[in-house]
Amino acid sequence: MSIIEANELFFSYTSDEKERVVLDGLNLNIQEGSFTAIIGHNGSGKSTFAKHINAILLPSGGSISVCGIDTIDERKLYELRKSAGMVFQNPDNQIVATIVEEDVAFGLENIGIEWEEMHRRVKDALIAVNMYDYRKRAPHLLSGGQKQRVAIAGILAMQPRCIILDEPTAMLDPKGRKEVIDTIMKLNREKNITIILITHYMDEAALADRVIVFDRGKAVLDGTPEEVFDKEEMLLSLGLDVPQSCALIHRLKKAGIDIETTALTPEECAKEILSAKEKMV
Repeated sequence: MSIIEANELFFSYTSDEKERVVLDGLNLNIQEGSFTAIIGHNGSGKSTFAKHINAILLPSGGSISVCGIDTIDERKLYELRKSAGMVFQNPDNQIVATIVEEDVAFGLENIGIEWEEMHRRVKDALIAVNMYDYRKRAPHLLSGGQKQRVAIAGILAMQPRCIILDEPTAMLDPKGRKEVIDTIMKLNREKNITIILITHYMDEAALADRVIVFDRGKAVLDGTPEEVFDKEEMLLSLGLDVPQSCALIHRLKKAGIDIETTALTPEECAKEILSAKEKMV
């Protein structure tokens, strides 16, 4: 079942009396329970699309619906944003309280959730992101990855069906990146929460069920990670890259080595190289 449906979605804004088209007739369906990665160079429209999902931006033309709700329906804005939560690049922009558990409870307090239910949701959300042991800590004492997990917990406590993450690891070191990616994969697999991850890191995109490539406001590639990253030349022409494992496999293929080109991870790459070596013996 589709949880997000964009039909001829168009968005533009005017700068210096010139219209700039950011989304250009985008047609896209995202299935509930899926993990979708969206990649594209700066200005391709991926973040603008994300902001349309929970009505931070509204269409200039066409439509987008989330959980059956048209985003332009102001009467259902609360229901929409409860269904689709958004996590931004900088966790400091989403953390508002001085204690971790109070920050996670902030959104629940604003919608009048009773104390017992609030306490349960906060506890469950912090456990889900492996931050329960830090519930009494001050957020400013946490690492970047820990802060981002607290921000995710704050969204998770609202019990959304979909979480959109707009470059959530861009400001993190490798350890923090791994913490956040492991967390969102766990939420997708164990709680069936639909994940939409916007990222510049190809190795993160390779972990998704589906990868969509944006360029000039359109989806120009759409498929499994294996299908998309097999189009190395096209991706390079769009100013993008492929995971390092894919790049190595493609170079070996071009050198005449009989090797499969579907490896995405270092482990898969090593397995394919070993298999190719055995064929040569």
